[in-house]
Amino acid sequence: MEIEEFRSIALFEGLTDDELAQCTEPLKELEMVAGSSLAKQDDFAYKFFIVLDGEVDVHRDFEFVASIGPGEFFGETALVTGEKRNARVTTHTRCRLACMMGWEFKTMTEKFPSVAAHIDAAVAEREA
Repeated sequence: MEIEEFRSIALFEGLTDDELAQCTEPLKELEMVAGSSLAKQDDFAYKFFIVLDGEVDVHRDFEFVASIGPGEFFGETALVTGEKRNARVTTHTRCRLACMMGWEFKTMTEKFPSVAAHIDAAVAEREA
């Protein structure tokens, strides 16, 4: 994954090149086929995801909630709140994702307040 790929993602808006590199360094690339399970509702959370290509579907209590596409992220709510996952996420199409472990996510949000603010806004919106 090239750092340029992350420059246009709103989560990283306003970061310097060095800050962006620090945020994206722990990200690992995953390629998944359509129908793959990425997160299960009521499981403990340990990963944060960014969709690079493709689309994922979010279901809560077996009801469709949203589709998430390139540049969007998921998995943050349970990592921020410390609660179990509140939704099931599966790939709708073939997807290319970037993911990091929960402790890397915590380090990133503690070190970069602007990233934490984007995450907090997403948590508030998704819990509403």
